[in-house]
Order: sequence, then structure tokens, then C-alpha cells
Amino acid sequence: MGFETRSFEVYGFKIDVHAGGRRVWPPSFKRFINEKMDCGKLSVREIMKTFNVSQSQVYKWRSDVQHAGRMTTDLWEERVFSEIVVQENPVEPDVPSEIVLRSNKLKITVPAYHPVSNLISLIQALS
Repeated sequence: MGFETRSFEVYGFKIDVHAGGRRVWPPSFKRFINEKMDCGKLSVREIMKTFNVSQSQVYKWRSDVQHAGRMTTDLWEERVFSEIVVQENPVEPDVPSEIVLRSNKLKITVPAYHPVSNLISLIQALS
């Protein structure tokens, strides 16, 4: 016997109700509620009464929206591609002649004997 998911609609959002009565509030609904609170069209008390939720639930929605925005921004800023190429020395193929550090906006070429600690600093600066 399978569990049936019911749903209802509020402000144009579909809210699923799982077996046992647990409601699943979509992120778009949480953003909508936060926007209404921010512009003064809905108060915490009105939301609590309308949706039969606790005050802590309303503040959790606000927190979820704020953290989701930050997490998206943080992930986007961390995704930087850096390429490191070691060019072979044509005279001595086993000895590199230069190291090329390349990101999406910058290319740095350093001699192969460049100190490793400085290379690490350069790579971190590119990231």
C-alpha cells in the first residue's frame, strides 16, 4: 500500500502534504512570504494565523531564504578555473623551462626554478 501525497494551493503555490500531515513549503513560497514581510504587506502574526505555523517556523523561512542567497553567491565566487602548464625545455626535455599559471582573466609565466612557496601564493591569488 503506497502513501499518497496530497496538496493544496495558497497564493498560487502548490504545497504538498505528506503522509502524517507534514507540509513541504517550496523555496519560491518562502521567498514570496519574505518579500511580503519586507514590504509590510504581511506580518509574522498574519502568516502564523493564515498558514497555521509557529513564529519560529516563519523566522526559519526567513533564515532559509537568506542562507540560500548567500550560499548561491559563495558557490559562484568559488568556481574559478585555474590551469597550470609546465612547458618542457627543448634542449633538455626532462627539465621544465617555465611554468604557466592561467585563469579565466590572467596568464602568468614564471621560470621553472621559481620558488614553490611563491607559486602557491600565485595559485591562491588566481583562485
